[in-house]
Amino acid sequence: MQSLRGVLGFVKTVAAGSFAGAARELGVTPVAVSKNVQRLERELGVRLLQRSTRRLGLTEEGRLFHERCAGPLQALASAHAQVKDSAGAPTGVVRVTSVSPFGRQYVAPLLPQFSSRYPRIRIELDIDDALSDMIAERYDVGIRVGMLRDGSMVAREIAPLPFVVCGAPAYLAARGTPRVPDDLAGHNCLCLSSRGSGRALPWVLGAARTPMAVHGNFACNDLTTLVTAALHGQGLACAPLPLVLPLLRAGALVPLLPDWLGHGHHVFVHYPSRRGLPARVRHFVNFLVDALRANRDLSTDARVLLDALPGASVAPAAPPEVSVGRRGR
Repeated sequence: MQSLRGVLGFVKTVAAGSFAGAARELGVTPVAVSKNVQRLERELGVRLLQRSTRRLGLTEEGRLFHERCAGPLQALASAHAQVKDSAGAPTGVVRVTSVSPFGRQYVAPLLPQFSSRYPRIRIELDIDDALSDMIAERYDVGIRVGMLRDGSMVAREIAPLPFVVCGAPAYLAARGTPRVPDDLAGHNCLCLSSRGSGRALPWVLGAARTPMAVHGNFACNDLTTLVTAALHGQGLACAPLPLVLPLLRAGALVPLLPDWLGHGHHVFVHYPSRRGLPARVRHFVNFLVDALRANRDLSTDARVLLDALPGASVAPAAPPEVSVGRRGR
């Protein structure tokens, strides 16, 4: 048991960067952690940590020992957590970050049902389109468009995210209805701008994912705001179908260019490695994935959803020989 305390104190000290940090996590004093590590070093006959007045550093022997100890300790913690969770209802906080339109429209409405099922789990939802460092910012779950480039994260696909060009009936009555992508040159296209550079992003249409440079008198880095502008007749927007589907069904917006839906985007749920995943996070992820995949607005083919709109107001497709538009620069 003395050796186990030393190993645990050593691994926690490396993770926290100090005896004090390890002590806070273990619920003991920094002196106790230091003594347990010193006892372990004497038992092994090697120094594991280089100590100075300002910092701790691993020796080469300490690095090798840590590599061999961290995995088994994590597996032990996982086994302990699973057995403990199985004996009672999962508790604790699950911190979630979600891209804004999807989080508001599809994630938030599910939370009452989850809370009813798991009343001792607290959900903290952060609606944010910025690409967060989930580990550094202590998020348990992230809902993002596209996969994070982080091998330590698990990514589970929720749904494809097709984009559709749409406009308000009043705008189309005044300016006409585009039938092919080339017609967009004569329309006021509301542009999504890059959060970093402010540059207007091209619209990507059709199965070939052809980028088109479009132009208009309004750009914004928020899709919901662009859709609101289109709703009030300012111009045409190219937006995710799940975001505008209620407006299309209500007739407030009209879908255009159905043969050139934008494809290639997908929504994913990201979370840390399954190893040692707390029960509260595991239950939330499984609930979220199952519920969202069962949502017909997310799982049904986009063209089927458009064809089912009241009045079948989708603008007719162009003949096959018509070009798909100019390439963006």
